[in-house]
Amino acid sequence: MQRKQTLTERLSRSLKTAIMDGAITPGTLLTEVPLARLVGSSRVPVRSALQLLLDEGLIHRAGARGYVVGAAGVDIIRVPLEQSLGSLSILHEPRINFAWQALYDDVEAQVVHRSFFGRTRINEHELARHYDVGRTVARDVLSRLETLGMLEKDEASRWSVVPLDERRIRELYEIREHLEPVAIAGAIGAVSDAELDGMTARHADGLARYPDISAAEMYDLEVDLHVRCVERSQNRELAQILQRTHCVLTLSKHTVGTKVAKLPREALFEEHMAVFSAMRCRDSSAVQAAVRDHIRNSMPNVVARAQLVRNEGSPQPASFFA
Repeated sequence: MQRKQTLTERLSRSLKTAIMDGAITPGTLLTEVPLARLVGSSRVPVRSALQLLLDEGLIHRAGARGYVVGAAGVDIIRVPLEQSLGSLSILHEPRINFAWQALYDDVEAQVVHRSFFGRTRINEHELARHYDVGRTVARDVLSRLETLGMLEKDEASRWSVVPLDERRIRELYEIREHLEPVAIAGAIGAVSDAELDGMTARHADGLARYPDISAAEMYDLEVDLHVRCVERSQNRELAQILQRTHCVLTLSKHTVGTKVAKLPREALFEEHMAVFSAMRCRDSSAVQAAVRDHIRNSMPNVVARAQLVRNEGSPQPASFFA
């Protein structure tokens, strides 16, 4: 089964193709907000897609104005994006099916950051007003964050950010250490060799390019093992319980390479591939041992990343945080 591409990947691919084919003229100014509106998303995936193009040298920064297509020194062309990007392939692909997905990444990033600094309330009405969406859309976003263990709802239906302090991180990792090896071993018969080979190839490519790999790509590799494989477990209840531990995955997604520097050597590539290899051999004991080792090895890094953000940062202001 082919992996579904993220919005960041789809947008960067579409822009790259248009630039390489000459459909987007050198000098075209690309800015986050108009581009996000054009593709119907939040700014987070747009920002990540532009960073990928910047890394490849297809665009360059133009200060506060945004990014310009082509090499530095090219004359800037100021035309509406609807006109300059009218042929962009992503605009002719199926749009996001659920409205909440368009703003989810942006809200998730802010909630994850606030979780480092203790419990705080989040106002559903102000969230809806901030993003100019209906209360139902805002509630859908918050419900998704609750499923992943980032928010809680009290008896009065008030939402709050769950603190992601050292104690909670360690407790979540203890849950993962006990349950994830069993869940992933239970997915052995449900994940094909072709899928495992595809995951292994993506990890090998990431290892070869590290540290020149984006946070979005790193997170997607985490999802390969800790979400996609877990979801294929024969024990559906176990997989559902583990959803609440996903907040520790999003911690790294929104901090590594931005708020926290990448490690000189990242062990997840080889540790994940060791699990895939054991799954391909249909060796349940080896799968459980490899998953357990990986979880134990990764926990100290996550604790350290959270502490670094707390020490060097401060809560970001937003109208929907109480």
